[in-house]
Amino acid sequence: MDSITQALLGATVHTAVLGRWQGRKALLFGAALGTLPDLDVVIDYGDAVANMTYHRGFSHSLFVLSGLALLLAWLVRRLRPHP
Repeated sequence: MDSITQALLGATVHTAVLGRWQGRKALLFGAALGTLPDLDVVIDYGDAVANMTYHRGFSHSLFVLSGLALLLAWLVRRLRPHP
């Protein structure tokens, strides 16, 4: 999936789930979090073949993404101003 489609999917899902609570910010948060796993393209694994082979490695694993989701949820809840 290309980056634009991944950002749109993240924005759509995030808005569907948390749009009522976060408002329009849900679009931005969803787009940013949807592209987060693809930031591993900045890691150089040595050559072009290794870069392509390892691109969908640890950053796309369910264990890493689940842990990251829990960490981000905790952080957002902690930083959210209380009414």
